Amino acid sequence: MSSGVRSGTSGVKMEATDSYTPPQAARILGLSRRRVTQLLNEGVLEGEKSDNGRWKVPSSAVAAFLEARGKQPAPRTRKRQADKTVVEAMEKATLLERRIERLTDSLSRLFTRFERLEDTVRELNEDQKREPR
Repeated sequence: MSSGVRSGTSGVKMEATDSYTPPQAARILGLSRRRVTQLLNEGVLEGEKSDNGRWKVPSSAVAAFLEARGKQPAPRTRKRQADKTVVEAMEKATLLERRIERLTDSLSRLFTRFERLEDTVRELNEDQKREPR
């Protein structure tokens, strides 16, 4: 698309304050940035592509899109995302705790072996001192 031409509009330039970037529109619409860009490229969502290839989405187009889809709630809410993040963090914490326990056990066994080796070296040194050369 050329600069200054909007998909599905008369080509009138938009005011900067009347538009969103694709990530902003995505948050409002409850979609991914990639999906918003796809909708812009397909002409389903109205927008203007600048010379540098960046999209501007008019706020009226975002409102119209929301109205057209029947104001359905966004597929993912922040609460569900936060809950998922908390669950993932808890699972990761549990795995890390188990790993710490295994590493602690391994370290304990290594210290025990090291102490035995030190005792053996000490005994060998004492034996060597007692035996005349």
